[in-house]
Amino acid sequence: MSRTLALGMIGALTGIGLCAQNAKADVPMAVAVEAAQTAVAACKANGYNVAATIMDADLSTRVVLRGDGAPDGTVEFGRRKAYTVIKTGMSSGEFGKTAPAPASPPASGPPLLPGAVAGDPNLISWAGGVAIKAGGKIIGALSVAGAPDGDKDEACANEGLGKIAGKLK
Repeated sequence: MSRTLALGMIGALTGIGLCAQNAKADVPMAVAVEAAQTAVAACKANGYNVAATIMDADLSTRVVLRGDGAPDGTVEFGRRKAYTVIKTGMSSGEFGKTAPAPASPPASGPPLLPGAVAGDPNLISWAGGVAIKAGGKIIGALSVAGAPDGDKDEACANEGLGKIAGKLK
């Protein structure tokens, strides 16, 4: 019985390894890095120290680049902006225009994070997250966090998208 169990576990682990090796990333690494570097550089040129995040459509983080001088919190805010794009199918800024602001802190449970929307603490109502599309389908998200306001974050994210336009199929 123990030999059978051991062989079954080896088979399962081998299968898991093969699945992981064959897993398809929606946004190729080279393209993701290029978009993130462009976004960070665009903001840096305007004097903003930011982080850029690329997230695949399955909500897995693909790339995070935290520029020189960008505060640590920019990484988490960027993750939440990219998450918002994937979950809602719209830019985080557009989502923010549709999301009702909480009237008051929740009566029970932990307080909402800054910019959070009731119901899903990972959603954020701040601009700076944009969709990465190929063939009319959202295959990922690019977000920027750390500029003085979301519109500036989004402008840098759009610079990153512009750099990779036509490189995704």
